[in-house]
Amino acid sequence: MACSYVFSDDKSFLQDLDYMLEQSDQCPSLLKCQSCSIQLQKQQSDAKSNVSCADLVDLERGGCILQTKLGPIQYGMPPETIKDCLNLGMEVPTFYIIPSKRFDKRLGISTAEFEFPAYFNFFCKKKQITLICTADTEKAIRTVFQETLLGPVDHPDLALDFYHKFPKSAYPDFHKERSVFSRNPSNLDEKLTIDHLLKFCLFDENNTATITEGEIIIKIIKDSNSFKILENGIYLKSIQDTFTFPSQYYEYIVTKPDDYRAESMKNIKSKRDAAKESCPTPLLVRQLPEMTVEQKVENWVIGNKYQRGGEKKLSVVLWDQMGGHVESGSAILQLDIDENKSFTPPDFGVTILGCSHGFDPKGSTSGYIFWVNGRGIMVDPPPFASYHMKQMGIPSILICAVIISHCHADHDAGTFHKILDDTRVEIITTRTIMNSFLRKYSAMSNIDIDSLRKLFIFRPAIIGIPLNIYGAYFNFFYAMHTIPSLGFSVKLENKSIYFSADTFFDPDQLLVYKNQGILSQKRYEHLAFVEFKEDLILHEAGVPPIHTAQSVLGKLPNSIKNRLYLVHTAQKDLKKELGLKIAKTGIENTMILIPSNTNKHLTTIRRLDLLSTIDIFEHLTLKNVRWLLDSVTSEEFFPGQDVIKEGMAGDRFYIIESGLARVYSTQKGQEFERYYQVGDYFGESAVLSNEGRRGASVEAVTHLKVLILEKHDFWFIFGDGLGGQGPIIQKMKQLTAARRSKAVHCLFKNSILSELTPSQKTQLEMIMREQEIEKGTVLWKVGDKPEFAFIIKRGTFAFYDSPEQDLEELDSGAYVGELKAMIENTAISTSIRATRKATIFKISRKDLISFANKHPGIYMILIDTKYLE
Repeated sequence: MACSYVFSDDKSFLQDLDYMLEQSDQCPSLLKCQSCSIQLQKQQSDAKSNVSCADLVDLERGGCILQTKLGPIQYGMPPETIKDCLNLGMEVPTFYIIPSKRFDKRLGISTAEFEFPAYFNFFCKKKQITLICTADTEKAIRTVFQETLLGPVDHPDLALDFYHKFPKSAYPDFHKERSVFSRNPSNLDEKLTIDHLLKFCLFDENNTATITEGEIIIKIIKDSNSFKILENGIYLKSIQDTFTFPSQYYEYIVTKPDDYRAESMKNIKSKRDAAKESCPTPLLVRQLPEMTVEQKVENWVIGNKYQRGGEKKLSVVLWDQMGGHVESGSAILQLDIDENKSFTPPDFGVTILGCSHGFDPKGSTSGYIFWVNGRGIMVDPPPFASYHMKQMGIPSILICAVIISHCHADHDAGTFHKILDDTRVEIITTRTIMNSFLRKYSAMSNIDIDSLRKLFIFRPAIIGIPLNIYGAYFNFFYAMHTIPSLGFSVKLENKSIYFSADTFFDPDQLLVYKNQGILSQKRYEHLAFVEFKEDLILHEAGVPPIHTAQSVLGKLPNSIKNRLYLVHTAQKDLKKELGLKIAKTGIENTMILIPSNTNKHLTTIRRLDLLSTIDIFEHLTLKNVRWLLDSVTSEEFFPGQDVIKEGMAGDRFYIIESGLARVYSTQKGQEFERYYQVGDYFGESAVLSNEGRRGASVEAVTHLKVLILEKHDFWFIFGDGLGGQGPIIQKMKQLTAARRSKAVHCLFKNSILSELTPSQKTQLEMIMREQEIEKGTVLWKVGDKPEFAFIIKRGTFAFYDSPEQDLEELDSGAYVGELKAMIENTAISTSIRATRKATIFKISRKDLISFANKHPGIYMILIDTKYLE
């Protein structure tokens, strides 16, 4: 619930907060904390006794805790970190060591998310937290907390958030509205400040931070890669300054490197079986027959089996009109699941990724996917949302945009994780919220704002006029919250959904605020007179006045409550006697207002939308597109059915419209196996070749729909009347050449490049050009302008005359290049030469910059590196 500020003149809000926060014995009552201090001390003592001093406790989400006589000291603060302590029955720390790297650029997730530890300690335990860090880090954290606790300092361009005909008298006065919330709960006459919640203990010139309470002195000594902790001069422990998230979050891509080297299929299978014993591979790469009925199913995903009425079924999910029925009195279509179908999103509906708040140790913070004509718009992505979507079988290509409602950690913590996931994504919010978001994440990541802007496409939300997003009309509005918060209603055809965002909805109290001059008449009317006419209403509920009280929603007529689902609410907090219900999470509980493929007239538009996301088609002319849509046909295949067979004649090019396909070869010495999904393509080698023989087999893993181009249509459309010299034909030829030279095998040998998606690997193969290199050849030296990067196929290379010269030789699979120097057109800082005869794959400066700009996650990795192994 991020914003846990509670300000009122009576005690009802404290009672509500107690009810909401009683997650464990570590969360004492706000009303009774003084009288129960002895009990609290006993609870904390009992918690400490479970772990001896100088023992490190690793936390599930990352980071660790060291017990001391002053209480626990935690290193690293991943999102939702307090839930680990609550689930372990441990005291939530008040001392935190901030990692030197406050932001994981590979995952796009903060390693220093201090908001919830600060809120929990201040509002629940009436304590400050102490952040142990450098002076520069303190400055950055103050910038972050300004945006999230207090909101933007000013709103000079607020008018740009509104349609020019929207009445200015209805604009929110954020400074006045903030006065309702930003008061110190211990002294309501005092404004709330950052220093009410945070204290800073800084490292001095000797890299030592000292905490003193009574006779206890804790010293934290920082060196290049660790923190040494002493208690009254006695060494306790060293904590490595290398924060890492749980390994599965780094391995959410559908492939595993060791599975795809040039080995026999028998070896591949034995390796995969062995790997499953220690760390199961992501579900998308498993074949359906390998699933077991006994697997525990919380969220059904591709491949899991379940039991219903004695009948075994696969939870491979597709929403369409077949097999569906409408529940009596409901506007939401519930559909059966068929084992011969694969995931296809509805034309209009919403999937709840998380429905709880930040203090609920058993629930995920709120997050949603709104489905519009088969495309997904993610709202407030929870941390690692992309990882969980891949587990559920939702391809990244289906998520085309992200809406940020506001900049609290439980609503924006997963946004950069999605931004770095694959290709550039649209971010939709107002300019006010976007500017706040950029200031916050620039300070958090230490990346300048201009560089952050390049990672995504910003689409401004305009209040006061419908915004057409993928065929649905969104009407945005500013809710009433501690910081600017964006809600909306969305309509497609004759169906509609309302999303409140975090807001305070109470007509009676809003009238009080209007009479106090906090709200204008028009602003009051917009906030208080909500009609709730939509078919589906998602409304947050929590502790007023920062959230809407369940008691207020419980007074709504049944005709509204029947369509209303609470979000941002823990299951245990639901007041069932009010006739309210909480939205269920998971794709199997997707609320569908319009099933998939209902409007057959949209087929051409959907296909055009899919084709527009495929890399090779990005420069198609309008004439090309018309020819393509005229020529493309479709075909369906069922699980286990062959699409093409290796060695057979081929004259078709395929694009996957839905489902999952297995691409493999059993040819001796050429064995490989890859999995393709929506937007991936295959069959280009045979279409380009005169011989026209298939170099691999393809079979359907799930119900598979493919778009097909015949060979003659392929050459006509992509040849551009240039005798086969069109840019797409040339890209395809380069891809064919790269695959013949086994370029992808080199990628699988690289710890980072192996984790690229199949589509990303394909795009990289297209720009890799093989070249032989003689022993002793200098590829570049310090001071040269960068012209290319390279990946080693065979042979060895070594740096010289540069700081990297002490590194071991680089061999097969290593990437070498300086993207930053290429982008800035500055001199290279390394020298490198071949120490043996070698073969490399060169990537030109122009191609590498273009590739990195399309893929923010890759850009973030390569911009700060000179080599990857």
